[in-house]
Amino acid sequence: MKKVIYIVLLTILCSTVTAQTDTLKVSLKQAVETGLKNRYDVRSNKYNISIAENAINKSKKEWIPDITGSGNLRYNSQLQERIIPAGILGNSTSMTFSLDTKTNSVYSLDLTQAIYKPEITSNINIAKNDLELEKEKNRQFEINTKTAITESYLNILLKELQFKIAKENEIRYSEYLEVAEGKYKYGSLLENDFLKAKLDYKNAKVETQKSQQNYNLAINNFKYQINIDSGTIVILTDRLNSVSGSMNPPQQQDAATNRTEIKQLQLIKENNELQLKKAHQNILPTVSLFANYSSQFQYSNFDYAQKDWWSPYSYVGVKISLPITSNFKNSNTVRESEFKSAKTGIDIKQKAADINYEIQKASSELGNALQNMQTTKANYDLSNTIYENQKQQYNLGSLQYSSLLDTEKTLNTAEQNYIKAVYDYLIAMLDYDKALGY
Repeated sequence: MKKVIYIVLLTILCSTVTAQTDTLKVSLKQAVETGLKNRYDVRSNKYNISIAENAINKSKKEWIPDITGSGNLRYNSQLQERIIPAGILGNSTSMTFSLDTKTNSVYSLDLTQAIYKPEITSNINIAKNDLELEKEKNRQFEINTKTAITESYLNILLKELQFKIAKENEIRYSEYLEVAEGKYKYGSLLENDFLKAKLDYKNAKVETQKSQQNYNLAINNFKYQINIDSGTIVILTDRLNSVSGSMNPPQQQDAATNRTEIKQLQLIKENNELQLKKAHQNILPTVSLFANYSSQFQYSNFDYAQKDWWSPYSYVGVKISLPITSNFKNSNTVRESEFKSAKTGIDIKQKAADINYEIQKASSELGNALQNMQTTKANYDLSNTIYENQKQQYNLGSLQYSSLLDTEKTLNTAEQNYIKAVYDYLIAMLDYDKALGY
């Protein structure tokens, strides 16, 4: 028994370790695909498209004839009597008789088929419009989701580089401290400079710790964006420079009309026009065909075995319904649809102006980000050259620690500025893609 328990516990432990050490190697493209596949809100939005498609089929089925079956069973506890006055049939006194029977059963089959009913066609067109609108809404949601996933991916790359830089700085300050400690022991360095080197190393360790915390937060946000288990180990296969090369800004071709916000407003305007057309059709007549087949049984009781007492009958007809007061009731609905259509037309013009400005702004920010990236790269290369030269001078004893420290801080600032400029360029390119509707 103890052996069985041991095996069970070992199995659970192994499965737990396996679950905790799941690893996901993912590129930016794969991350976006994974997020769109895993996120519940994306999957939920797709049901809105299915609902809209179902609404079209539902509207089309209004053309299917209504066929109903009914049964009517009646027992006459007191029969209605007719009176024949005296002398009508040569009778000397008045006579009474009844044409009814104690029981009356009618089983019917009714059919109603719409022949001309404009409302059905309008409802079908409105449902088709709703479907296209839901597709555009889903497209907009997916664009926003892709943007959020991409930003979280790039943020990890940024935080990873910043953490790497902080770790390298910590190592350098450790080396400075080691050199300063040796000089201090031999009396070639003031105690205050030695303590300063020690404090700088401790501060560098704190910056490394903060950078690692920021990196872990970025990882957690990314896992949330693509909806994977929090215990999964994430390895990003892309780097900032490689992403920068793959994200070429698209050409601007009818960007305003390509934006889903414009398409949604156009579909809303079309919906208003369809509603207006439907409102005008409310005053038109409707024509329908109706038919009935019935079988009637009349007898003194419900003994349906008496076949001679069954009598079938049937009829067909055409029904025309012409609304009379609907024209007065419908006038406000017509005006409302006209107002909505006019309002949406103005909204489309304003949204087009907003988008054009957004594209111009995103294009300018992209150009500025590119220029800043190139400038910070040149500054970083220059700072690195100066630092390497002064580091050799410091090791030879021809440069004070404070001077080297100033160069170190300048290099660190230039390096951080360059990495941030690369990240800003990628975000600007992402915003530009979004402004163009991609």
